[in-house]
Amino acid sequence: MIITHLSYDIRSLRACSLTCYSWYIAAVHPLYYTLITPTYYWCRNKFLWPEPLRYMHKLGLLPLVKEFQVQIRSPIGTDGFSPELFNCRILRQFSALTNVQGLGIDCLDVHKFMPRIRRYFGQFLPTVRSLTLREPRGSRRQILYFIGLFQHLDDLKLYSVHSFQERPTGDLTLIPPFTPPLRGRLTMTRFGSMGFLKDMIDLFGGIRFRCMDLFEVDGMRLLLGACAETLEVLRLYPTDRRGKEISLDGMQVLADNSSASFSLGDIDLSQNRSLRALEVTASSVIGGEPEFLTRVLSTITSPAFSEVVVFYRDYTFPGVRGSPLFLDLSAFRMMSDADIVEQASKHHRRFELFREMHKVRGFQLVLCADVWDRVVEYTVQVLKQAVAVEKANGGFGGLFSEPLVVSTPRRSPPGITTTWSVDSCIPWTPL
Repeated sequence: MIITHLSYDIRSLRACSLTCYSWYIAAVHPLYYTLITPTYYWCRNKFLWPEPLRYMHKLGLLPLVKEFQVQIRSPIGTDGFSPELFNCRILRQFSALTNVQGLGIDCLDVHKFMPRIRRYFGQFLPTVRSLTLREPRGSRRQILYFIGLFQHLDDLKLYSVHSFQERPTGDLTLIPPFTPPLRGRLTMTRFGSMGFLKDMIDLFGGIRFRCMDLFEVDGMRLLLGACAETLEVLRLYPTDRRGKEISLDGMQVLADNSSASFSLGDIDLSQNRSLRALEVTASSVIGGEPEFLTRVLSTITSPAFSEVVVFYRDYTFPGVRGSPLFLDLSAFRMMSDADIVEQASKHHRRFELFREMHKVRGFQLVLCADVWDRVVEYTVQVLKQAVAVEKANGGFGGLFSEPLVVSTPRRSPPGITTTWSVDSCIPWTPL
């Protein structure tokens, strides 16, 4: 129980691991749960793997890693993450990663790994449940083939995918060896290829995601229609000016055309009969189209729908933005009277908008502090104070019950560039 409470406190976990052998056994698993390997090109284009990878292999700690991410920290031109970056030693270390459940790779050049791709990633195939690809390189079929290698894959994240290489000879015969379940969360950011989505649906016999997080995605309607029977949670961004879609009739001609667009207000959720929650970011509620959420809510016919979740990020709260570089809360400045008035005004405008939306469709409002773990208490307190002030002023007026305030702490603040670190996990979330 003690270790569970300290799962995000790396300093305390290290102290516990030095107490005795029993405490070491209890603390070592959460301590080395995540392995992030920023990779660099050094002098004369020499590629360097981080030294801690070798040390963890020497100490036998690599089998403890459950999340493995390769992040490219410097521009590498057109080379990408390819077999040229491996040697016998790196392959031995990779083979020791036998329990990885979350795999993330930047600039993966699938084309160069073919056809011996299992030699490099074979140890990941039986265990990976979550796959993250940022700017993958290769043809559509090659990337789908790579995704289809993971027979137990549930969560899929694709970032910054706009174009693909020309289809090589024999690409049409490249069939994924497995049909992954794909029953978890689909996250797409700056994705510009409807042809890829259509191929994914065809090759995998449909998709069955329960949650979707979509930002600047061409083919949003296609995804919503494909998951009409399974989608439960949808996260949208009202400020997204590029959530684009082209008509299915012209898909073959305009498969990768990013110039065809539609209004996000035209989203129709009437077919999604299992939808239970709609998620939005706090900053987008006021900054987006005022009637956006109202129009979307009016299309929902799911009898299970019950929640609108508003995510508040770190930068939403005064004093938090510049503080995650410090290890304690001493750097957080207290809100001045002007800050309190400004925050109260912003919350009031949001609550006012939700009151109008509740007239269209009843729901429970949930305010979620999606923040760095060390500032959870601070941010939750700010949100609860805003709810209390609004309630005291009669703001809810019986239209819906008092909003719930919950938290989803991150393991480390996003956007902080560091050297290699075992004890931090920088999540790849939509910008």
